[in-house]
Amino acid sequence: MPEKLKFRLSSMWLFVSIFTIILPVFVPSFSSSNPTTNAIGVATAAMFILSFPSSLFGLVAMMFIDIILGMNPNSIQGLYVNLLVMFALGLAQWFWIVPRIWNRDPATVEIRAGWLPRQALPKPIPDDIFSGYDADGRTPVECVIDEEQRVKSGSD
Repeated sequence: MPEKLKFRLSSMWLFVSIFTIILPVFVPSFSSSNPTTNAIGVATAAMFILSFPSSLFGLVAMMFIDIILGMNPNSIQGLYVNLLVMFALGLAQWFWIVPRIWNRDPATVEIRAGWLPRQALPKPIPDDIFSGYDADGRTPVECVIDEEQRVKSGSD
């Protein structure tokens, strides 16, 4: 994924998540059985979607918060704590776990020793193929060219 797109997506996630955390502070909320009728319920649902699938652990965390703090998870305070827990889980998921899982560069390929089939490796070249070279490592064509240059220059 291009770096510019990663930056835009992460910026958008942070903006919307911080907006959902700030929204219930300034918009009045009230306890009701329908969570879509107040700001804290809408913010909690939005944060659940933004932090999915790690937000499923937020539901389990709310049980422990209820036991440890004695806070009702359906009250306004409990929903706001749940909102903060889901924000922390989503932040860890999208900015720490996922980049480490997808940090592999698709252009680089790691080849392990046992990965290639045995027939894919070339066979060694026999020494008789190189019998046409002289002691200096010149080909027969190079020897003829050198001989012609010596004759023209009159060095022989």
